[in-house]
Amino acid sequence: MPCKADLAILGLWPMPDKPIWFGRLDQVIAELEALPHPWIDRAGLERLLGVGRRRAQQILQPCVTHQIGASGVADRGKLIARLKELAQGQTAYYEQRRRRQLAQSIEKLRQAWLETPRVVVEAPEAIARQEFDDLPSGVHVGPGAITVEFGSVQEGLAKLLALAMAIGNDFARFERLTQPGEDKR
Repeated sequence: MPCKADLAILGLWPMPDKPIWFGRLDQVIAELEALPHPWIDRAGLERLLGVGRRRAQQILQPCVTHQIGASGVADRGKLIARLKELAQGQTAYYEQRRRRQLAQSIEKLRQAWLETPRVVVEAPEAIARQEFDDLPSGVHVGPGAITVEFGSVQEGLAKLLALAMAIGNDFARFERLTQPGEDKR
């Protein structure tokens, strides 16, 4: 029966190419430095890094200074130095850069989403480019008031859509027009 590593080599088992905990190494080191004891065991490292038993043992092994029964414990200072060494390695650098780029891309998409006017319904091109100067008759925007006069439900909805599009196309002007005080058309 092939193991997961064999299946991963064959491309039949998904395996991450970068450890997830690389992005949290600074936080992990801070938590290690805050520990009250000068040593750490495998189980403690598992919890801090969020890794399995075997990976924690692989990371911890070069730092083990004492044996307690069958378990080794590592000097906290040596482990911190090892983690810092791992953090400065090429793989960690590229993982941290990848995460920064992902965060920047997500932030750009979020900003674009916030700045783009929302179109909930399909609107004719003329209404999509609606401006305050040519709002349909019966639509009035003034300081502290918006009025829409209509004869049918469909006409009312069309006028509300035109007003919404004008607001979306020039929100700053909408704010100026509706602020209480004198008429600012």
